[in-house]
Amino acid sequence: MFEYIEKFKTMTVGLFVHYGLYSVLGKGEWYLSTGKISAERYENLQTKFRVNKNWAREIVRAAKEMGAKYITITARHHDGFSLYDTCGLSEYDALHAACGRDLIAEFVSACREGGIAPFFYHTLLDWREPTYQSNFSEYIDYLAQSIEILCKNYGTISGFWFDG
Repeated sequence: MFEYIEKFKTMTVGLFVHYGLYSVLGKGEWYLSTGKISAERYENLQTKFRVNKNWAREIVRAAKEMGAKYITITARHHDGFSLYDTCGLSEYDALHAACGRDLIAEFVSACREGGIAPFFYHTLLDWREPTYQSNFSEYIDYLAQSIEILCKNYGTISGFWFDG
């Protein structure tokens, strides 16, 4: 068996955190698809997406209290909004939102400080990215570049959860 799979098995308990623009409304991550909200109004939530300075440390503290060994966070969900600096691939990210920060960098730092393994959830589909519908080959390039950013810019990551 692969060493990383065996290591994951020993982690036993983990925390899965869905966090993004939908959090501004207190709605679930599918709200853009299932709620009665226009794409324009949803995108405008970026202007209200303010994030507490200690949010990542608070999540890590709560995870440790419950006995979790890892946390998986939504780096990007199906709505296309990224919690990380997309390095010019898109302006639909936390850096360009009201919080103006790379939240994944904060998350990884807090995990390392707290002795928690960081995992990233990342969508394989993207309701907002035009190439997802119009040019799937180009979309796959965009997706690969997005994942490459996460692999290169945040040090060792314990794993990915892909969905879509």
